[in-house]
Amino acid sequence: MSDIDKTIVMDPAGNVPDSERCPVCGAALVPDQTQADYLRCPTCRFMKKQKVVIAPGNVIANKYRVLSHLNSGGCGDLFLCHPLNDVGVRYVLKVLRNADGTSRKRFRREAVILSSIQNEDRIAKVYDFWENGDDTFIIMEYIDGKNLKQLKKEYVFDEQTTLVIAQETAIALQYIWENYSVIHRDIKPENIMLNENFCVKLLDFGLSKQCSDEDETNITMARSGLGTPGYMSPEQYSDGKNADFRSDIFSLGATMFFLLTGEKPFDGKSAMEVYNDTLANSPPMMSRFGNCCSNECMQLIRTMMQRDPDDRFYSYSDLIAAMDRLIK
Repeated sequence: MSDIDKTIVMDPAGNVPDSERCPVCGAALVPDQTQADYLRCPTCRFMKKQKVVIAPGNVIANKYRVLSHLNSGGCGDLFLCHPLNDVGVRYVLKVLRNADGTSRKRFRREAVILSSIQNEDRIAKVYDFWENGDDTFIIMEYIDGKNLKQLKKEYVFDEQTTLVIAQETAIALQYIWENYSVIHRDIKPENIMLNENFCVKLLDFGLSKQCSDEDETNITMARSGLGTPGYMSPEQYSDGKNADFRSDIFSLGATMFFLLTGEKPFDGKSAMEVYNDTLANSPPMMSRFGNCCSNECMQLIRTMMQRDPDDRFYSYSDLIAAMDRLIK
């Protein structure tokens, strides 16, 4: 193990604090050569689980070298890394630190769901997952691109481009629903990326639900809201636990509305105001579309965003076929 791989914490004067010394003999603890998550005493062999330090140059879990910090958010931190056995490959290390039990369960479930999904290139892949104390780590596919919210600041999305992106997203959602009984529950512009080849990549399954998952009851309480206000369906506000694939269809319609108009379909100063706006005005009034798309496209989005799930498309096949009729 090289010096750059070692994770020894020192104070500004270069001293090893007592917390990093052996409580038996007082010697400085060093990284264990066989167990990456542990420090050991070189004298008496005392061992202690260490806090993972993530910084450029550090090696994590004896498998991945950190290259740079990418982003921080409510769910944790993102880092760019590469596997030690292939310096040409880039991954994203997603870290959840010191979160509550529910957040850790969601993070773990995201890793399990994504790692089980195969043969769908429109969904960001998970390659590895592990836990260390209160910290949880996911190794994910690195996507060189931007999400739809970022792109909307730079480009005007016309009807055809919006339909193609939405149809590609619908195909990904159909795949996870029909093959894994999974719904995303947080479809919005920030969670749909376009890579350098203009291909759709669906991200962030932190709120996803597998309808056959009995543990869902322990994570999502009945009659509780779950999603992003402004894009989530009316039923998600009141009963996120029992939402089904039609909620994702609603949110995809709301995302299409944003791409075409530059506005959220529902807004307000608080989640309650957005909720009231959603109930009062869904689907969006035709006048809010202006001249941004055809009447047929407006009607498609309005059908996707009907207040009652039974009034939306009956299946992804019907939705994708309806989009196909409008794509030229």
